[in-house]
Amino acid sequence: MTGSNETAYKERRHPRTKANVHYRQTKIIGQKYLVPNISLGGMRIFSNTHFKKGETVNIELSFSDGQKTIVLAKVAWVDAYPKDSDFIYEFGLEFIHVPPYIMDKLKSEMERALDH
Repeated sequence: MTGSNETAYKERRHPRTKANVHYRQTKIIGQKYLVPNISLGGMRIFSNTHFKKGETVNIELSFSDGQKTIVLAKVAWVDAYPKDSDFIYEFGLEFIHVPPYIMDKLKSEMERALDH
């Protein structure tokens, strides 16, 4: 890590980054989307499906090497978007359960993104 990216990484308990990680809601078959920002503590996603604050959701994560996993997360916050946008909602998700080997993989993806 170099420069301001390294400083930002050290200032947050769980720094956010735009790592090359995609997501898909497990109950919905369809396209995967790039995670707008992700940290070791959670992530932000967009969806046309409404979730309530405090609700738990299963999210499939796909990494740059093709590996996939399902993580359990809690909805921390919800924002609505205008009707003319591609998505209706934006959510902040807090990870509840992520296997340790996936947490290591996520950390590697984030560090790789911060190095670029």
